[in-house]
Amino acid sequence: MEFTKNKYVRRAKISEYKFRKMVRYFAEDLSATQIALKTAINRNTVNRYLNEIRERIVEFSEQYAPFVEEMAEERELFFDSVPDEHNEPEKINNLGTKLANNLGILKRRGKVYVDMLANCTAAKLRSILQGKSTEEVTVHAVEVKSEDGFVAVGYDHDKSYANKPSYVENLDNFWQFVKDRTGKFQGLAKHKAYLHLKESEFRFNFRNDNLYEVMLKLILAKPIS
Repeated sequence: MEFTKNKYVRRAKISEYKFRKMVRYFAEDLSATQIALKTAINRNTVNRYLNEIRERIVEFSEQYAPFVEEMAEERELFFDSVPDEHNEPEKINNLGTKLANNLGILKRRGKVYVDMLANCTAAKLRSILQGKSTEEVTVHAVEVKSEDGFVAVGYDHDKSYANKPSYVENLDNFWQFVKDRTGKFQGLAKHKAYLHLKESEFRFNFRNDNLYEVMLKLILAKPIS
């Protein structure tokens, strides 16, 4: 089998030019179907590459996210709490609605971190932060938006941040961003829901950067195999 030279994909079957074009459209938040039409790449191939890119986004985000292991336990509880619908136990319909009261958002040093927590409360999120840390944690802003269905906590190990203005301001903008993005999906496989949530986090955190260039650097650091 003949492979094409592509520094972003090992043993690639598509050219680097086409791959970069696909990433550019993905950075613009086009769907797999739209990307397939614009690039003339098979839709299944596009889906496979996009999932690989999302996996790298998750790996990158989790490097900086606090208490990944503890959040993973809560995430499992969240999925267990989602009722089966239409005999599709592995699919989540209306993800944005399901996330209501099950979404914990943290803001640290200007970046947002989000995860799924079953029956999330400010007390639960505060407990995870204070009870699992090896360092002293300063929780200096807690905001509960029960009508919107999320809990936001501003915190840092650095106490100097405690004297700054509300550390969770603008997090409702992020929550709206998540709802808008997840609302366009006609149901998501459970194992992909987390990928799309972390993708939303990544896009929001780098919204003022050249997302296309950021994604290329991320992929180049760990080429797709």
